[in-house]
Amino acid sequence: MITDKDLDFHPTDPSCFHWAETNYFAFWNAEHAVCGHLQALFRPNLGVVMSDVRVWRGLVERSDDTWYIANHFHMPIPEPRNLREYTLANGLSVKALSPRDYRVDYVGIENTEIHFDVRGIMEPYDIADPEMDPVTRKAKNESWTFSEAYNGHFDMSARVTGTVTVRGETIPVDCVQVMDHSWGPRTEVDLAAMMWLGADFGDNFAIHAFFPADPANSEICAPLAHGYVTENGKVRGLVSGKLRITRSAYQPTAILWECEDEMGRKYTLSGATIAGGPWPVYPSVDVGLCLMRWTMGGKIGHGMAMENSSMAYRTRHGKGQKR
Repeated sequence: MITDKDLDFHPTDPSCFHWAETNYFAFWNAEHAVCGHLQALFRPNLGVVMSDVRVWRGLVERSDDTWYIANHFHMPIPEPRNLREYTLANGLSVKALSPRDYRVDYVGIENTEIHFDVRGIMEPYDIADPEMDPVTRKAKNESWTFSEAYNGHFDMSARVTGTVTVRGETIPVDCVQVMDHSWGPRTEVDLAAMMWLGADFGDNFAIHAFFPADPANSEICAPLAHGYVTENGKVRGLVSGKLRITRSAYQPTAILWECEDEMGRKYTLSGATIAGGPWPVYPSVDVGLCLMRWTMGGKIGHGMAMENSSMAYRTRHGKGQKR
């Protein structure tokens, strides 16, 4: 269960230099085929924070065709250290009003600003809580959990309202999108590949999940790692699911998503990418990020998806290997 204490830095062994605490806030406007995010990854035992701000318009193949990029590594963590309210040297400010409610502001370069409120439409979903997550409950902590990097992690579908201005052009934002917060020892070299995705269909219905991935060898992502359906503020954990992904290189372009919740209700979603592109979250890890247009039972929805894989993984399966 996520509580108010999880808004603070979590205690850790001071010698664990790769311990990380993250905030991830994403947004989209489907009419304009625009999506983006603001991320802060703190390494408190090193006293540094990385922040990545990106906005995509349409689907691009190369990072230099992204609408806006501002990535800062090794900024100092502001003193006093406080995850509840901070302003970073790159212009990102975050204020946590509660585990469900946040204010996010960013003033960047070239007349670019992002300002929005995040209001959870559900309680934060603690993937490690067996009372909340049926996969964890069934596996008794033996399920696949993406290594120690996600020892602490919650996801939350939230309404995001505000504006995104890129080089003087302003796009309104009013969407339901998943935000998350993670804490744990996170290496940058060989993170396990995974797909993280969600969809909002309006009428107070949204769905979210993540899966292990093997993009160099398989179009199938399975089994389900964790996920949920939220409907009218109530949450039902997912118990099973799989994805079939069509990719261009490591960029997802279409997804067929099947899953079942703990009440036995089954869902089939079909999605096509309308915006996004590569996101080199670290020099050693790349992500195929996309805004998906989803259909489910005649309904239309949208939401962001991202599939990460490390450069160590890709080079193991790349053209440089002997045949």
